[in-house]
Amino acid sequence: MSTDRASALRFLIYVALYVVAAEFAVVFVVLPTDVTLIWPSAGIAYAVLVYHGPRWWPVIPIGILLTHLLVTPAPWIFIPFSAASNTIATLVAVTLAERIGGRELVTLRVGSGFVLLVGGAVSASISALIGVSGMLLAAMVPPHDAIYAIGKWFAGDLFGIIVVTPFTLMMLRSIDRGSLVDTPLDFAGRSEKILWLVASAAGMLIITEASSASPAYALGLSFLPLAFLLWSSLRFEPILTAGFTMLFAFAVVTLIGLGIGGFSAPTGLLETFILLLLLSVMAVVPQLVAAANYRVRAAAFDMLQRARTDRLTGLPSRTSFEETLAQTLTARPEIAHGGAIAYVDMDEFKLVNDTASHAAGDEAIRQIASVMRSKLPDDVLLARLGADEFGILWPDADLLRAEADARELRIAVAEFRFAHADHVFALTASIGIVPFPARRTTVAELFAQADTACYAAKELGGNRIEVQSPDNPAVVERTAAMGWIVRINDALQNDRFDLYGQRILAFKPEPFETFEILLRLRGDDGEALLPGRFIPAAERFQLAGRIDRHVIDRSLRWLETDPRARGVHLNINLSASTLADEDFSQFLRQRLKSSSIDPAQICLEITETSAVRDLDHARQLISQFKAIGVRFALDDFGTGFCSFAYLRDLDVDVFKIDGSFVRDFDKNELSMAIVKSIVEIARVLGKRTVAESVEDPRLGRGLQELGVDAVQGFAYHRPEPLRLLLAQAA
Repeated sequence: MSTDRASALRFLIYVALYVVAAEFAVVFVVLPTDVTLIWPSAGIAYAVLVYHGPRWWPVIPIGILLTHLLVTPAPWIFIPFSAASNTIATLVAVTLAERIGGRELVTLRVGSGFVLLVGGAVSASISALIGVSGMLLAAMVPPHDAIYAIGKWFAGDLFGIIVVTPFTLMMLRSIDRGSLVDTPLDFAGRSEKILWLVASAAGMLIITEASSASPAYALGLSFLPLAFLLWSSLRFEPILTAGFTMLFAFAVVTLIGLGIGGFSAPTGLLETFILLLLLSVMAVVPQLVAAANYRVRAAAFDMLQRARTDRLTGLPSRTSFEETLAQTLTARPEIAHGGAIAYVDMDEFKLVNDTASHAAGDEAIRQIASVMRSKLPDDVLLARLGADEFGILWPDADLLRAEADARELRIAVAEFRFAHADHVFALTASIGIVPFPARRTTVAELFAQADTACYAAKELGGNRIEVQSPDNPAVVERTAAMGWIVRINDALQNDRFDLYGQRILAFKPEPFETFEILLRLRGDDGEALLPGRFIPAAERFQLAGRIDRHVIDRSLRWLETDPRARGVHLNINLSASTLADEDFSQFLRQRLKSSSIDPAQICLEITETSAVRDLDHARQLISQFKAIGVRFALDDFGTGFCSFAYLRDLDVDVFKIDGSFVRDFDKNELSMAIVKSIVEIARVLGKRTVAESVEDPRLGRGLQELGVDAVQGFAYHRPEPLRLLLAQAA
């Protein structure tokens, strides 16, 4: 019922506007001819039918009847033609415009403006033909003036559509959405708009006074209103530009109609067309500029919003989160209490992607985001920072509240179940919280601390909350790991990594010696630090790939530069991140191509777990480089799951039996069985076997009896720097 009342009220308002516009055209502006210079009612009718649809056509005939009854009496025989001319013309124009431009005509676009202009021209043509036909039948114009009347009717309707329709459409759209524009852009302020009004009024006064002296002055100063309208189109809301354009047109028509300031109505059809063409251009250009400027700015705003909004979850993005955090930190006093951020990382989320699919993973993230958002208060910002990582910002909450909110969120995630096809996943989250310090701090510092606390939570088993604090040993340990990153970068930059070699001894004589390259980090005190102290940090922070490339380059240079190393074979370890690196193949190919050594001198060791994790990539890498002579070894063999099932896919040359099976194989029946199985499988597949971590020669003899091809361990050789190893190799 309320909708019907609102529609009826709108209908009456449109009819009233139609009549008022007609009153302006034929009463307020007293022209010396029977056809008005402008018919703004045509613009109102056109806008109403474009916005609401052709079913609102009764506005036009009712408005026409009231106009002739209240404003401009006419012979009764002309009234049907008057109503038909306006109604039929507008219906045809709207139908044509919608067919060309669709319902997007109500959207502020340059293309929509041109479509509306074409429809307006069609409407004015049809209206002029029907209307003047009625005038001829009613003897309102003599037959010899028919062409003049048609031309002036056409020009008046089209000018009315050009100056009234855009503003009316924008006004209707603004009323329905409750704002002047679709996109919340920044426009000029009130002071500039007041300045514009004063300057425009002064400009119109100057033109009026100048035209009193000579009409030529008015033509020469016509650039002033165009300049002001262009100013408006670049700085103000488009609806204001359309409104100012309409007011400018009405003012000029008023001056012409009343003969003020030297203005006078045109007496011939050509003069009328020239005048209206000039006014139309001055009306169209600013509105097109305003529309184009608005669309460009709106597109830039949309791009910025997309950058600030995560498309999958609808949450703020990392960019938006960092900007809000930076603003929050900037607004805080020098010494302040309260405020915290949290870093949330899903535990083992990769299982969803690998088991169900990445599409299922996306849906899981979307649902998890919804669950987390529902558990946080409205004043807390939740953002998606990455694949399965989220950020939380409490602008001024104390640590107790932040911990309580995070606890509810963690429990909600743990209780959530994601179902996909035949799988049901129970997910958990690790959360690291960092309270804002009293001193000034930065976004980067807080992020680093939050990530440290979150990673500490994951290392402690996940599904828990860790607070960054000097008293938290897990966070302290994680912070120490980050310290390793600085040392690793420094070692790569300043060549502080040393290469060691450990001999791999074959039981059958071979024409070459083989060494595995081992890495040491030279400490400030000269101590050689073992990989176990820094490699975990390197892998966590994606530095393992850089280390691998450094080791390969240094190893090849050693083989290239010392003649005593000729014929020596080297085993070089590759990390899991290197194995997954798309660019590594190109690096290795170019490095081998530029080297003088035989690729067969190089054996790349890949761990079983990393190979299985990215089986396709591992298979491609092995196939590609075995073709040029590089050999491959499967390191830590036997420790992975379903190892034997992947052997056909991994065409390696050597199986390195993990030391955990070697150390006690003579005392442990299970270890003995595993070693025997590996040796037998290697024999069937034609592969060599190397036993690692052999620390007792007695174990070596037992391994030889089992058929193992070679051994490596302290029982035969302790790692030595390459500079010392050269003498041994020579």
